[in-house]
Amino acid sequence: MPTTLQDVAKKAGVSLMTVSRVINGKNNVAEETRQQILRVIDELGYVPHLQAQRLASGRTRTIVLHYPLSNPRLFSNVIEMNFITGIAQGAAEEEYYFSLMTGALSPSGLMKLCRSVHADGLILMKVAMQDWRVDLLREHEYPFVMIGRTKNNQGLAFIDLDFENAIREAYAHLVGLGHRHIGFLTFSQEWRSEGIGPAVRSMQGFKNVVKRFKLPPLFRECDLNVKRASSAAKSLLTEHPQITAIVTMHNTLAVGAILALQEMGRKVPDDCSIVGLPASDESELIIPPLTGIEWSMQDIGYRAAKMLIRELNGESPEPEQILIPPKLTVRASTAPAPR
Repeated sequence: MPTTLQDVAKKAGVSLMTVSRVINGKNNVAEETRQQILRVIDELGYVPHLQAQRLASGRTRTIVLHYPLSNPRLFSNVIEMNFITGIAQGAAEEEYYFSLMTGALSPSGLMKLCRSVHADGLILMKVAMQDWRVDLLREHEYPFVMIGRTKNNQGLAFIDLDFENAIREAYAHLVGLGHRHIGFLTFSQEWRSEGIGPAVRSMQGFKNVVKRFKLPPLFRECDLNVKRASSAAKSLLTEHPQITAIVTMHNTLAVGAILALQEMGRKVPDDCSIVGLPASDESELIIPPLTGIEWSMQDIGYRAAKMLIRELNGESPEPEQILIPPKLTVRASTAPAPR
């Protein structure tokens, strides 16, 4: 039989309430009594019931990631899974539980979550430039951080990728190799219409680089689906056969572009170079290995979890804001423009 709270109280000669106060870290217990109870706990090998502790403290020691998905199959992609594993690791190191929500939330549903005992704080993904979740959580002073950012981030904690500068780095690399007709394969028009941050910022970054390098604006928007990406790339290449390089905003889009080129009898990188954003360690598994802007999605998830827990513990006097700069890694998918 496992040791109970009653066993500890009886052995120490104190009340159940006194033992409970010691276990939950309360200060209103004499030091001598506290030490006696701790000795008995150690002697009997008592393990406190974690759920009871959580209820007593008013803290769940649980954080929730809300990543609303229109297509649950997105989680078959390694990039998305890396965010999840990073958050889980960061939470576990702080002895926090971690839950994932992928369904759409209504304002009433979000408030029900905040007012319940299910979580101490939230991590938001797929953040829009004007995000009602952010407005509601800020209004009710509920702890949260974002993987992403809104248009106005004053007083908000976030970690995000610097999409605009990353696109500039990708284009600068290709222009430096002599490419002048560069296609751009990016997130869906639906995402951009909804104001989803990566889609909006990627398109703005694209507009900036074609102006900066005086390039023709050659692009397609599509869903994160290999077949649709392949179709979009094929359409772009058919309409503009002079394209010698393509920049993609997701590994899924990069794979689709490579498939389209293969079906059209064009080789990568001899006939057309490919640069991927963001590129992760898995980019080395793509054939040919993908040149790209390196970002560790697992590290981003990990840092977001730590950021939220610091906020919950009162260790962050000001909201933390981290914008990760681009770092280009050259692999086998880019080469000088063909003559």
